[in-house]
Amino acid sequence: MKNQGFHGQPYGIEWYKNRAFKSLEQIDDGVWDYSDSVLVYIGAAEEDYESIQQIDSPYYKLVTKPERSYLENIASTIADELPDESDFIDLGPGTEHKEQFLFDALKRQKKHFIYKPVDISNKFLGLATDYARDQGIVVDPILSPFEELATKLKKPGRVRFVSLGLTYSNYSPHKILNLLKSITGAEGLAFINSQIRDRIDMDKLVSMYTKDGYVIMKTKLSLLGLNPDEDITSHYCDDGIRLWCALRNSTSQLKQIGIMPGTKLLVLQSLRPTSESLQQDIADVFPRYRILDTNEPFVGAILKT
Repeated sequence: MKNQGFHGQPYGIEWYKNRAFKSLEQIDDGVWDYSDSVLVYIGAAEEDYESIQQIDSPYYKLVTKPERSYLENIASTIADELPDESDFIDLGPGTEHKEQFLFDALKRQKKHFIYKPVDISNKFLGLATDYARDQGIVVDPILSPFEELATKLKKPGRVRFVSLGLTYSNYSPHKILNLLKSITGAEGLAFINSQIRDRIDMDKLVSMYTKDGYVIMKTKLSLLGLNPDEDITSHYCDDGIRLWCALRNSTSQLKQIGIMPGTKLLVLQSLRPTSESLQQDIADVFPRYRILDTNEPFVGAILKT
C-alpha cells in the first residue's frame, strides 16, 4: 500500500487501552457507557467491519446501499453550497468510497479542493488516500481522533468543509455537533446524515446489529481485559440502535472503578432519530443549517458556522 505522508503519529495498542478505560462513564447503577466509536475499528475488527460491508450482506442492503443512493442524489446540492476553493475534511472515510459522489459533483462544477481524510486507522486512512490520489486529487491525510483534530488543523486560506456522514449516529447528538462546530471553525460548513427510524424496518435493523454488531465489539471488549467469549453473559440491541452486553466476570482493574459482574455496558450506538428530532438536535447547536430531505430513508443536513 502506498499510504505515505500521514500527518500524526501512529496510535498503538497501549494508547487504545488507555483510551478504553478513560472512556468508561457510569450512567446509572450498574450501567456504564463504553460506546466510544474510536475504539471499534482496530485489529481483527477492521476485517469484521469490511466483511459486513460486502454487497450481499444484510448491513449493505439495509444501510450502505440506501445511504449511497441518497448521497448520489444530494451530492450536487452540497457542491452548490461550497465555494470555488475548499478543504474537504472527511471524518472516518471507511471503505465504501462514498466520497466519490462529492468528488464528481465538485469536479463537474469546476470547484477545487484539497481532500483531507481523517482516521485513527492506518489501514482505512491509507485506502482513502490511495483512492483519491489515483484520481489525481491533492490529498493531505491526517492520522487523528476527531477530538484532537481542531487543534491540529492549520488556519486555512480556504473554507473548511467537514463531512461526517452516518458516523454522526455513533455519538450523542449534542456532543458530536459541538465537536463538528469546533473542527469547522469560522465560516465553514459541515455535513451529516442519519437514517430515519420511521422510514426503515427497525426490526430487521435490530436483528442485524444484534448479530453483526457484537462480532465487531469483541476486539473492543478485549481492550478492557475481558474475554468476550467467556466474560459476557448476554448481549442485545435495543431499538435505539444501541448494543448492550452484561458481564459474567469482571477484572481487578475494572472492579477498582466499580464495574462488577452483572454490570451492563453500552458498547456501541448507531442512533436512528426521527426527522423531527434530528432537526431539533441540529438547531440546538447550529443556528444556520439546511435540511436535505428527498423522502428517502436517509436525511442529511448542511451545517453552517
